[in-house]
Amino acid sequence: IDRNAPGNDRRGGFSLIELLLSMAIVGVLAGIAIPNLRAMTFRARAVEVAAEIEAVRVAALSYNADVFLWPAEVSAGTVPPELTAGADPYLEASTFTGDGYELDYEFLSPVVIPGEPGTNQLIAIAVELDSDELSNAVVDLLGSTIIFSLGRRHTVLIDRS
Repeated sequence: IDRNAPGNDRRGGFSLIELLLSMAIVGVLAGIAIPNLRAMTFRARAVEVAAEIEAVRVAALSYNADVFLWPAEVSAGTVPPELTAGADPYLEASTFTGDGYELDYEFLSPVVIPGEPGTNQLIAIAVELDSDELSNAVVDLLGSTIIFSLGRRHTVLIDRS
């Protein structure tokens, strides 16, 4: 087809209406996808936090099963030395800090819990989170395993004895 022939007034390319319509469709799709992407990012980070908590829980229980003691209380963000010492350590990590969170191993003793007179110690892991979005994602993921929360700090019980 000869575009320069008389009577053929159609030019190549897109009209302004077609371009605006395409941009509107792309904008609507981006508006749907971006919030979901952000939520998925926080859910993925919450899974990372939950995996770290589970690794510490398993390491502490394994240590207790081997030596009949619990690791000593340490400062927030620090791995108890009993869990990383020796030729076959219970944990490989040397720190409890991650992207937007910090873990804290808790050895609470003596403890008096109303209604539970036999309980004298709690072994727990607390996680302090940097953002409300990540905190909400962690609460959604861990749910009833969290025994108490204060702001962005959530505590998960390992043992009650």
